[in-house]
Amino acid sequence: TPTTTTTTSSPTTTAGLSTTTGGPTTTGGSTTTEGSTTTGVSTTVGGSTTAAPQLTSRQVVFRSAGETFTNDLLSSSSAAFIARATLLTTQLEPFFRQSIGSFNTINVVSFSNGSIINTLNVLFNSNSDPDVLQILNVFTTAAQSITAFNIETSSITVQGLTVTVSTGVTHKSSVLTALVLVALSWSLSRQS
Repeated sequence: TPTTTTTTSSPTTTAGLSTTTGGPTTTGGSTTTEGSTTTGVSTTVGGSTTAAPQLTSRQVVFRSAGETFTNDLLSSSSAAFIARATLLTTQLEPFFRQSIGSFNTINVVSFSNGSIINTLNVLFNSNSDPDVLQILNVFTTAAQSITAFNIETSSITVQGLTVTVSTGVTHKSSVLTALVLVALSWSLSRQS
């Protein structure tokens, strides 16, 4: 049976919007609550206002092990940044569209050194907000199929949370279990 371990890290900033660790914060049409960002824009034409759908952003960071970082990936206007951002979005978006109905798009935020550390914002329609495990599952599934770049599944963080899903049987013995077994063995050997 799968084992899930969740480790919490520090608060995250979502794509240069506001950071929050408590109640809601509203900044320029965006509301940030407990690590998620909701963004919406309304358009007024001829006195009629149409509200764009509200979007919720989830920041995802993962490492592409074995890939070479170059300094031109630091500039979002460089050809290397644009090419890698396009590669990530075109490869990942079909997995999100297939798995999470509220998926909207992926925005690449940055790349940094360490093989290549990829930081993206995954946007969802706010009417159905996926949880961290749903997002992690999409990345884990994509990692098994995508060959154009690497996704080191143990490095994936969603909203600053590191979530590890492992399969297989884990054998653990606690000190208490060992002591009970020793006492039982001692007790049985004294009765003979």
